[in-house]
Amino acid sequence: MELTISRAEILAILPAGILFITGLVQLFSDLGKNGDDTRSEKTHLAMIGGAGLLLALAALFVQGTAASTGSLYAGAMTDDLFGRMGAGVVMMTALFCTLMSGGYLASSANNRAEFYALICFCAGAMALLCQATNLISVFVAIETLSLAVYVLAGYFKENRSASEGAFKYFVLGAFSSGFLLLGMAFIYGTTGGSISFSDIAASNGQGDSLFSIGTLLILIGFSFKIGAVPFHSWVPDVYQASPTLAVGWMAVAVKASSFFALCRFLLFTGGGQELAQILAAISVVSMLLGNLAALNQRSLKRMMAYSGIAHTGYLLIPLVIVVSGEGASAGASIPFYLFAYAATTLAAFGVITAISVGTDRDDVRDLDGLARNRPFLAIGLTIALISLAGIPLTAGFIAKLMILQGAVSSGFLTLALIAIITTLISVYYYLRPVVAMWFREPRSSFDLVPAPWGVIFTVAVCAIATVFIGIFPGWLVDLSRLSVETILG
Repeated sequence: MELTISRAEILAILPAGILFITGLVQLFSDLGKNGDDTRSEKTHLAMIGGAGLLLALAALFVQGTAASTGSLYAGAMTDDLFGRMGAGVVMMTALFCTLMSGGYLASSANNRAEFYALICFCAGAMALLCQATNLISVFVAIETLSLAVYVLAGYFKENRSASEGAFKYFVLGAFSSGFLLLGMAFIYGTTGGSISFSDIAASNGQGDSLFSIGTLLILIGFSFKIGAVPFHSWVPDVYQASPTLAVGWMAVAVKASSFFALCRFLLFTGGGQELAQILAAISVVSMLLGNLAALNQRSLKRMMAYSGIAHTGYLLIPLVIVVSGEGASAGASIPFYLFAYAATTLAAFGVITAISVGTDRDDVRDLDGLARNRPFLAIGLTIALISLAGIPLTAGFIAKLMILQGAVSSGFLTLALIAIITTLISVYYYLRPVVAMWFREPRSSFDLVPAPWGVIFTVAVCAIATVFIGIFPGWLVDLSRLSVETILG
């Protein structure tokens, strides 16, 4: 039997392939370095990673906004605009994390090629996850990216709390993989041996109770990855203990890729009212617990952890609408929201990284007087926080507005009301760091260690993007709608 690979299949796998090769090149380029070299910035690693990621982004959008290329690799993946947008979020996050790594890792004598390579390997797996269209490719991609994230969480080996957080993440991640695999087994059995999403959607097994159980188990498996209540217990501890850059990577890339994969699965296989009610319940408790728990957090990382849980709740609202069958177009708010969330969260973690260079600053009080010594960083963090709070003229405001409009127009008034109330609650803890930066006397000398150039660049680009998308959202709104339409056909 002759094995042939089409041009479309080569283009689909090319971005991930470039990322895997980039990671290998970074590892080989650092061979033979002595231990003292871990305190240097090693700009060559950032340059290799940056070049590889830019090349992967270029390869990703060779197809532009073209519709789906159809089934590729015997139904294992596809190359459509929806998947390319998900992979684009991941790759841009990887690019900024790579640029920020040098100075931050060097300040703690942990600047090794492994960190950069793990980012690239993880990004490659996430790109494949966003494009995966059968159960096997989804599971393999999730396990590949999870292994890399476990190592990144405990990358500071001398830090016992980081090792503890990584172990917690690993144990709970193993449980989530078990739920995911069991759910896939149920669906495989009830659909007559189907593994591709299209075959599952066309099968007659969707009315079976075992199929519903399988879908629920898969939802539980993904809920661990996106940090939804009640599967969120790993999030605060891992965020607080892990390296700041690893936290930024988990907060954006893991959540984004998992949401894109979950959306594709549910849009293909459908759901029904029962699943919609379960999603609605998870959404409500995530919004409430995330925002209420963040109110009394002094740790910036834990505050961002609970904030991320709350944003997971907001992101589940359009999924509820889609699964219930009340309005598939509401799914367009998900890609937009994740783009906005990526820009704002990266800007926030960029500032936390900057003030953590040379020392560990994770308390809200450590931000006191930041505007006097480093006004640029204070402006960047202020923009990020007000966007996360959903204040107008920012990307976060447009993202939440899209979700609320979809909920109201589809008749989900209770979900919309809870989202509004919890958003108002979030304003308090988002503005608390802003008050500390602009209206309090300095407690730390922020000018002792200059922020690395990669951090400054990241904060600037992400803050500008947050404002730009908030003022001119039309192009991204149209792109998000078009990407969902490619799935709905």
